[in-house]
Amino acid sequence: MFAVVVSLVVLVVVNVQADITHSTVKSGECVCVSGAGVNARNAPGTTGTQVSAVLNKGECYKLHGGILTKNNYKWFEVDVGGKRLWVAGNYLTVGTSSQCSSSGGGACGSAAAKADACHILSLHNSKKIELWNVHPSGVRDQAFALQNIKDACNGHAASRSSYSCNGCAAPGGHVCLDANLLKYIRTLGDGGYIHVNEISGACHSCTSRHYRGLAVDLHNDGRSSEYMSKCVAMGGWALDEGNHIHCQFY
Repeated sequence: MFAVVVSLVVLVVVNVQADITHSTVKSGECVCVSGAGVNARNAPGTTGTQVSAVLNKGECYKLHGGILTKNNYKWFEVDVGGKRLWVAGNYLTVGTSSQCSSSGGGACGSAAAKADACHILSLHNSKKIELWNVHPSGVRDQAFALQNIKDACNGHAASRSSYSCNGCAAPGGHVCLDANLLKYIRTLGDGGYIHVNEISGACHSCTSRHYRGLAVDLHNDGRSSEYMSKCVAMGGWALDEGNHIHCQFY
């Protein structure tokens, strides 16, 4: 009988920790997503609002102070890639300041991917390659190539942009960069100067593999055949898109 009571108590504690609805949180504090595929909306409420980003478990964001109860949920305003979006408190937990210290999301488990990302960053810092710190659109966020690699080197998921183009919309949120993709970038970088335009950031086609951390765009500097053949040799698929070479993995 005692064992049953203890189990019930533990369950109650876990449920409380996985929901900030009844917690006291302030603007600037860190909160983390506790569920998979959590909708972040452009306004509080489930009716008359749009889903602007889909967040994943382990991603952490800073609060902006907005709190409002609507449609039977308590909504919290958070900063997602530079956008202020609303998430139901049922799917948030209180995080630590360190979890929101970078632009990246939750932890990514691949040690090889992290090592390759750090190597790529060292190539950039020594000016042997260039990781772009802007988007062609001019939109400013934390999802440009340089920040993507910094986040991956820190073991975090990389940011995605959250804006529309040509009838499609970049999803926002974060994604772990694929180990094969990072190995490809590192291999090219070790072989000579490259300019990395985009990884998981910017706005692409509606079903782009960039949003899944599986693609990279390289500035076309006359070595298109080299970039494409290496991509295919490493198990990917490549396309010459004029001013850049697109390489994606599966």
